[in-house]
Amino acid sequence: MLAEESWFRREFLQPRRLIFNILFYGSHIFWFALGWYLQETNTHLSALNMLTYSVWTSRGAGLCLAYDGGLILLPMLRNIIRVVRPRVTALFPADENIWFHRQVAYSMAFWAMVHTTAHYVNFINVERTQVRVETALDIHYTQAGGITGHFMLFIMLLMYTTAYRKVRHQCFEAFWYTHHLAFFFFVGLYTHATGCFVRDSVDPDYTNTFPYYSTEHCLGYESWRFIIWPGIIYFGERVWREIRARQPTRLSKVLVHPSGAMELRIVKPSFKYVAGQWLFVQIPEVSKLQWHPFTITSAPEDPYVSVHIRQVGDWTQALGERVGAGPTVVAALTKAAMKGEERSFDEKYTDDDAPTRGDFVELDPATAGRTMPMVRIDGPYGAPAEDVFRNEVAVLVGAGIGVTPFASILKHIWYRQRNGQLGALRRVEFFWICRDAPSFGWFQSLLQEVEAAQTDPNFLRINIYLTQRIDEDMMWNIAVNDAGAAYDPLTLLRSRTLFGRPDFNNIYNRLRMAIENGHYLPGAASSMRTSVGTYFCGPTPIAKVLKAACVENSNANVQFTFAKEHF
Repeated sequence: MLAEESWFRREFLQPRRLIFNILFYGSHIFWFALGWYLQETNTHLSALNMLTYSVWTSRGAGLCLAYDGGLILLPMLRNIIRVVRPRVTALFPADENIWFHRQVAYSMAFWAMVHTTAHYVNFINVERTQVRVETALDIHYTQAGGITGHFMLFIMLLMYTTAYRKVRHQCFEAFWYTHHLAFFFFVGLYTHATGCFVRDSVDPDYTNTFPYYSTEHCLGYESWRFIIWPGIIYFGERVWREIRARQPTRLSKVLVHPSGAMELRIVKPSFKYVAGQWLFVQIPEVSKLQWHPFTITSAPEDPYVSVHIRQVGDWTQALGERVGAGPTVVAALTKAAMKGEERSFDEKYTDDDAPTRGDFVELDPATAGRTMPMVRIDGPYGAPAEDVFRNEVAVLVGAGIGVTPFASILKHIWYRQRNGQLGALRRVEFFWICRDAPSFGWFQSLLQEVEAAQTDPNFLRINIYLTQRIDEDMMWNIAVNDAGAAYDPLTLLRSRTLFGRPDFNNIYNRLRMAIENGHYLPGAASSMRTSVGTYFCGPTPIAKVLKAACVENSNANVQFTFAKEHF
């Protein structure tokens, strides 16, 4: 196993991150210095400059906050990113938009702390020196600058607290609702300067027309005139997304798989996507405001759009109850899956009669006196896995329910393989790391179909790892049923299940050597520079190991790349 890379080296010293940090933090230093300089050298503000360092600091930090206020919405322009992503992937990490959004949020938190602290000192010094005849409390709570400032701080407290990873995972609803307070935050940001704190007159110079203060005496930087444009574009995009989501959509089927995962099959003629993308789902009967992201598990060639959903939160559990797939149904199916397939292992199977680990259940709402709930979908949005056909070798790694994007990818590969349209793709290595046996249920039928369709046994290699601790009874069961069997007793595939966690550094090392020796890819071109794309969806610790293995094993002959799916 590779030694774990230090956080500082990973976040600051890797080449792309280093370039980003120089540009990002360098630009903040520039804006801070510019704000400080313009305030200190402005002769019209000589009275205010008697406050010296605190007012210069507040002005520089305020300009940085305005800069961040314009940047933070850019990575949330999902439709624009979806369009430009294929064209700018090499220059701009469009798949890291959520990461960039967080970096700007961290910067805003820092500069807000600096700006607020400096202003508290300013207000106290104004009252102490009486450069203006007013008290600190008046500035704090009766003037627009103080009111909007404290209002924005309160919203930031709510948004940052609920955006914390553990809080967000345990109560997505709190994260969702508080993040939509951003609308009011930006209203406060764009109107913050109307308090006219920075002025060359004794009293604020207000007017009755927009922007409600005189620019002759109120000498703020008026940065809102520039940073409001990302807000306008974002608002326009949200309106467009709402219009698009209201186009005719029908929930055609609800399937419950032995693993307990619900599969929603949705028909929306206007919805076009590519394999590996994802979408937002809204069920108005469950929540009229919440949209939840899910990976598309169907292929573009399918006549429907499908998503697989685990019942792990309030919203998903409410959805399960609404469609008749509550805990009782899920528990029964999981129990059946744990016992093995519905047919006995004693029966003999031919290649045309492969075993199945239970069957999915198609819920018929009519039998329970229900109707299908109305569903709305928003998307699709790009994900790194859609680039899989641009590599000669694709390594697809899913952990648990993180396997969902590869359902779409493997289906799409199957369709394109039948039509002879695989592009540059010549080999596929599929890894699925699963915690327990029942989880194999919903994906098993697809893997069987893809595995059976292979005319070239070397094109697709399926590697399934079970990390669950095996008890004695299960071990005996596996040993008895595995002896001489054509199919694995757990997954019911020809490929055998491996136990424990995969050693990706060793796996990638052997893969690199096989490519360099010419044993892995057929043909003369196999000895030339080969691109191996790794696509992962799952927990961050595994992502770190995979990324390190890619870096460790890349050389002049074999280039390993890594991409992780982000919502």
